[in-house]
Amino acid sequence: MWNYLLLRRPVHAQISSIITTRQLTSGSFLRRAFQEDDVVLLRDKKDPSHDGILVRLQQSKSVHTHRGYIEHADVIGKRRRQIVRSSKGTDYRIHEPTLAEYVRLTPRIVTPIYPSDANLMVSLLDIHVHVSSATPHNSPPLEILEAGTGHGALTLHLSRAIHAGNPPVPAPPYASSHADPEDAVYLGESVSDLQESNLESWKASRRAIIHTLDISSKHSRHARKIVQGFRRGLYAGNVDFHVGDISAWITSQRTMRKTEDAFLSYVFLDLPNANDHLANVAPVLHVDGLLAVFNPSITQIAECVETIREHRLPYLLDQVIELGAGCIRQWDVRSVRPRATLQEADRSCLPLEDAANQDPASTGQDLADAVGGQAARDDELAENLTKHQDKWAMVCRPKVGERVVGGGFLGLWRRMEPAVRDQAEAA
Repeated sequence: MWNYLLLRRPVHAQISSIITTRQLTSGSFLRRAFQEDDVVLLRDKKDPSHDGILVRLQQSKSVHTHRGYIEHADVIGKRRRQIVRSSKGTDYRIHEPTLAEYVRLTPRIVTPIYPSDANLMVSLLDIHVHVSSATPHNSPPLEILEAGTGHGALTLHLSRAIHAGNPPVPAPPYASSHADPEDAVYLGESVSDLQESNLESWKASRRAIIHTLDISSKHSRHARKIVQGFRRGLYAGNVDFHVGDISAWITSQRTMRKTEDAFLSYVFLDLPNANDHLANVAPVLHVDGLLAVFNPSITQIAECVETIREHRLPYLLDQVIELGAGCIRQWDVRSVRPRATLQEADRSCLPLEDAANQDPASTGQDLADAVGGQAARDDELAENLTKHQDKWAMVCRPKVGERVVGGGFLGLWRRMEPAVRDQAEAA
């Protein structure tokens, strides 16, 4: 009867009764014993430097190594740092994998962004969220777009950064060992239907959301499994997975939201053709929001700089960073007009200056012609400057930096205020 009454309560009432208190999830994981479907790290007791073996526990399965096999059932029920023995007598210590270990050791179909790089990227984005209970429900949520989901490594790091901004995912109150099967259906809805309804209602209450997009459905499915597999999906609820082209996704979102207003606070592009999408990203990125572009080549970052200059896109470059093996260096990447071009333009003025400095007694008529033709020369100079104006060059040179570990190039831009001309056209 108690379960029946719970099912009759409105969904929002069920959720509100659950999220009145927030438990420290990390602490709860550390205190409980391992259960089926947990992911554990088995590391040789005599060789703690070894990466170890990542295992998802299934009651009837075993893991095979060159030092014997280990029954999953022998691990289930044990706690962190306890010992389990293989069939050949080798002792393995049981660990709860960290996020870095999980990302490095999970199966991959694409190269992940490694933890050292992902941590630095999230730090540079400088993401701040308020605890969900302290955020007004009428304020818009913090929304992040990641284009290029890949392995899901950065997705997990971003989700961890915003996790405090969302209420805990509601556990269905009717999921109890004492539940009567007849109480599992109410008004034609099954338990799974009600659980799905609960989850959708919870999603509507989120204050921080990550939209992650990949052009490959295969990669997206794999990344979803990776994200859901970390600590029983601890951070999975913060992420919405999408498949398709980023510009098409932005168009569909604006149509669905029925507004032209910006809705993204951060955009991260891990794409080979990121410069092709910068114009479409700008209108949906909040003013002072951050755009990050990660590429393996500095020339790809330079292409973004050039695209922004050519099309006068409202981005201001904050910094360009090289994430290298053992060091981090800032790069100076910008479009410049070479000094030779300016000097060439200046030399077009010399005939007029020389004529003005000649002796009037000897070349009076020439001086008169020079003064009389000043307007023509001004026109010629303006034409020369116009011709040389398009002669730009890219500066790509490293700055002095400090030591860290990583690989690739990261460009960071801030969304500027719309130009006065654009505001006038909008009015």
